[in-house]
Amino acid sequence: MRLVLLLLCGVAGLAAQTFDVIHKKPHWPNGQGRIHISEEAIAFEARKEKNSRSWSYTDIQHFDRVSKSEFVILSYEDQKWKLGRDREFRFVISSGELTDDLMETISRRLGKPVTNRVVGEVAAQYELPVKHLHTFGGCEGRLLFTNDAVYYSTEHAADAREWKLARDVRAVSSVDPYLLEIRVFENNRRDFSRTGVYRFQLKESLDPEWYRALKLRLYDLRAGQSVIP
Repeated sequence: MRLVLLLLCGVAGLAAQTFDVIHKKPHWPNGQGRIHISEEAIAFEARKEKNSRSWSYTDIQHFDRVSKSEFVILSYEDQKWKLGRDREFRFVISSGELTDDLMETISRRLGKPVTNRVVGEVAAQYELPVKHLHTFGGCEGRLLFTNDAVYYSTEHAADAREWKLARDVRAVSSVDPYLLEIRVFENNRRDFSRTGVYRFQLKESLDPEWYRALKLRLYDLRAGQSVIP
C-alpha cells in the first residue's frame, strides 16, 4: 500500500488530496483511515492493512457523491457471502470536503456517468416547480435547466441530482404538458436495467419550444457517440 501512495503523490502536476474518513459498514463495526485522490487512482489507507484498497479509475464501476462529506464507490469486487454481488464502499469524510472541483476531476477521470446529489446555486435558463413522483408519494422541488445540464433541487437531499446532458441523460419524454420523464444512467444494482427513470409532475405547463430544443440538444449529443442508447 505504501508503494501505491508514493505513486499517487508522485503524479506530475497534481498532488493527491487526502481526507480522514470513516468507512461505513452496514453489518460490521465501522473502520477508519484515509482516502487519497489523484489523477491516477483513489486509494483507501485503512488502519488495518488488510482493509486497504486502491482503485484505478477503470476499476470503479460507479461513483455516488451523496453529499460534500459522504460518497460511495461501487467496485467490481465480488462479495462471496452475497452470491458474488459487487461490493460498494461508503465513506464519510471527517476532515475536509468533496468540493465541486474535485468531483469534476473524478467525473472526468472516470469517463462515465456518475451520481451527484449536491446541487448548489445554478444560473438556470429555464426552471419549473415540480413534484418528483416516488413509488409511494413523492417530494417537491424545482427542475433547473442550463445549456449542458439538468438539476433537481429539493430539500429532500437524497433525491437532489445534477445530470449532465452529455454524460448522464439518456432521454427525456413528455406525454402531456404537466408530466416530464428523464431517463438517466444510474447503475442501480437493485434494477435489472442501468437506466433510471425519474418522473416529475409539473406545477406549470412545460414550454413546448424549450422541450423541443432540449430534445434536439440530446439528439445531437447522442449522434456524436459511437453507441446511441
